[in-house]
Amino acid sequence: MNHKISKRGINSYQLKCLGILFMTLDHIGSYLITDIGSNLFRTIGRIAAPLFLYVAVNSARHTRNKLKYALRLYAAHVLICIFTLFLTTYLEELFGEHDQFSILPVFIYMILIVWILEECSKPLFIVLAVGMLILPSVLLPLSGPFSVICHIFLPDVLSVPYSPFFVMMGICWYFAKSRQQQMFILIVFSCLALIGAQIFSRLGFWLFTGFFHASQFWMILFLPLIHLYNGQQGKPIKKFFYIYYPLHIYVLMLLGQWISI
Repeated sequence: MNHKISKRGINSYQLKCLGILFMTLDHIGSYLITDIGSNLFRTIGRIAAPLFLYVAVNSARHTRNKLKYALRLYAAHVLICIFTLFLTTYLEELFGEHDQFSILPVFIYMILIVWILEECSKPLFIVLAVGMLILPSVLLPLSGPFSVICHIFLPDVLSVPYSPFFVMMGICWYFAKSRQQQMFILIVFSCLALIGAQIFSRLGFWLFTGFFHASQFWMILFLPLIHLYNGQQGKPIKKFFYIYYPLHIYVLMLLGQWISI
């Protein structure tokens, strides 16, 4: 892989800090601001999801054990979802009614598919691995009254946040041979989101609305940050992110519910 490491530009730590800023602005626009001003917050916030996907791609490239990395993300996802379910069910008067928000299944599926493509050489092992990926899609329709719990423990690749196209973008980034190719991939997927949104709008039906939405085109604003990324790690803040990610959303839920009273 031709990914140069330089002292210039921004490292992974600085990239994550920017991601936290953009993510917070996006969620302020989602949970607190309901007038026209929310459009600006959400537009700028389109940078956050591809940024953290890009961070996960680079982490997957440098980790010694991809399965352990995916398992850590899975544990964080389950804990976040269970706590969110508790707050929005038993403390609904305080936090309001909200859907699950964890984006971590996107990263998990990206890592698992990359691992399958790199490590699985035996045909039987490939079949078993692919079967594990599609198992949630088969079981969820059969889960009945336990669908909410099943969706937490068995996230479906077809209904992950931002759609399977985000998973595909992450896989393409992982196998890209240069930073320029990664930038081109972002441009392609950004344009695909905009073109797809226009096509589905004219046809009168919607598919993968988390991705095929006109506003999702603005993830192209992440382009300069890919160019500036210098490939260095910087300070590790993964524990801080795992705490800040759900916590700031719970605070915004609480404030949003309080403002609406």
